[in-house]
Amino acid sequence: MLETFRQFFNLNTIIWLFPIIFIFHDLEEIITIESSMKSSKNSFQKSPFIKLALKMRDKSGSTAAQLSVSATWILLIITFTTLMTTHFSLNGGGFLLYIAILNLFILQVIMHIVQSIFFKGYTPGIITALFLLIPYCLIAYYSLFECGLIDWHLIFASLPVSLLMIPIFLVGNLLGRYFIH
Repeated sequence: MLETFRQFFNLNTIIWLFPIIFIFHDLEEIITIESSMKSSKNSFQKSPFIKLALKMRDKSGSTAAQLSVSATWILLIITFTTLMTTHFSLNGGGFLLYIAILNLFILQVIMHIVQSIFFKGYTPGIITALFLLIPYCLIAYYSLFECGLIDWHLIFASLPVSLLMIPIFLVGNLLGRYFIH
């Protein structure tokens, strides 16, 4: 199946799908965040995890407008990374930053799955996490491995960079809270 997919999509196309997949994922979150917050405030038995998750959601921006500002910030970073990756990969450049952000996509999927399990139902972003993020990440990793552009050493080297990217992405949440009250 992956070989059939690769007949239609070259590596640059796969890399450029990165911001597009992110847009679809974040649109699901933006559209559903407010209704999810309203329904989850009173409908769950409040375990410590659920209380923490609700508090984190509220602190990071729980309105669609705040999430839109945050998503725009992250989209700018992802688009810039995609542009640099496609430009420099043609000239023998590396994939460190692209892989670091791709790792964060995997972390995002895990967080959505864990939240859905603890909340025992739908959480904003779970559908696109399962049906877009997971397949995209697997295809991207597979394609880069197959082309010999990444290896396990690069994957492990990208993990600390992924951790450094988290606060950079969280700046978007601060911007959302600052611009949208």
